[in-house]
Amino acid sequence: MSTLEKAIGLLQEMPERKVEAVYMYMRFVNSQIDNDEIIFTPKEHIDSLMGQEDSIEERQRGFQGLLSFAGTLPEDFDYKKELEEAREEKYARFI
Repeated sequence: MSTLEKAIGLLQEMPERKVEAVYMYMRFVNSQIDNDEIIFTPKEHIDSLMGQEDSIEERQRGFQGLLSFAGTLPEDFDYKKELEEAREEKYARFI
């Protein structure tokens, strides 16, 4: 059995929300494979973060990277609780 057939078998058993996360990850990986020849040096990466001119391809690659994280939170994620815990941890010493 090929790896593709094994992967398809796993995907068929997964709930839809997990399949969506896998799909977004696959899109991200696919976008990285297509652009293997472009490797940033640390200076180029810092320049791009500091607002230097970026090509459209670089912007699209960055956007695709962000999209890969869509839908990766657990279904029962409570952002209000997480925010409150982070605030308590950071500001507890001032109270």
